[in-house]
Amino acid sequence: MHGYSTDSDEKRIISLILAGLAIALAWMSSNLLATEHFSMPWWMDAPSSMFFYGTLYALFDRRLWRHPLMRKLGIVKTPNLAGRWQGYLTSSFDNHATRYDLFVQIVQSWTQISVSLTTATSASGSCVAVIQVSDPDGVALIYQYENQPLADATKTMHIHFGTAMLRVSDGNKLTGDYYAGRDRGTFGRISCCRLPRTIKQALGALRPRLSGSSSHQ
Repeated sequence: MHGYSTDSDEKRIISLILAGLAIALAWMSSNLLATEHFSMPWWMDAPSSMFFYGTLYALFDRRLWRHPLMRKLGIVKTPNLAGRWQGYLTSSFDNHATRYDLFVQIVQSWTQISVSLTTATSASGSCVAVIQVSDPDGVALIYQYENQPLADATKTMHIHFGTAMLRVSDGNKLTGDYYAGRDRGTFGRISCCRLPRTIKQALGALRPRLSGSSSHQ
């Protein structure tokens, strides 16, 4: 996983909220220890505000940011894109005549993300990413990827870089364009839907059967 940026100011606001909570918890724990006449060993400090801040930040980054309440309160605006996605892409390689099956795996926390896209002939992984939440046209996921052909891919395919810009719609659809690097010189359209949780659990680590070939992948 790698970090990603957003155009939301939530990270600054939430960091201040967590810092305030950490200070309050440190003050409460200090008073509690004093009330109970409990003294910490010389080699151990009483829980500090930094300790509470680190704990709260880690908890929020991994779990709390996903909670629906955070969005209802307007605290978190960053969409949760984590999950398995399935769909297709078209390519300028064959004038967009064929739909090539694809599978996307997105792993995401509040501060980090990883986008992996696989077709029958290649696999790509994100290097950097941006999630735009204030765009008038809707939420967008923009990322740069590195693509590696699989062992049975055609000899004309090789490692290359590219960029994808996908719009989020209905919370469970990703649609947009990709542009391969100058070595490939191709572009195309990506469309996929997030698989329901029940299907994800049933599939486990198995990936859907893919057919066809792709100049993007």
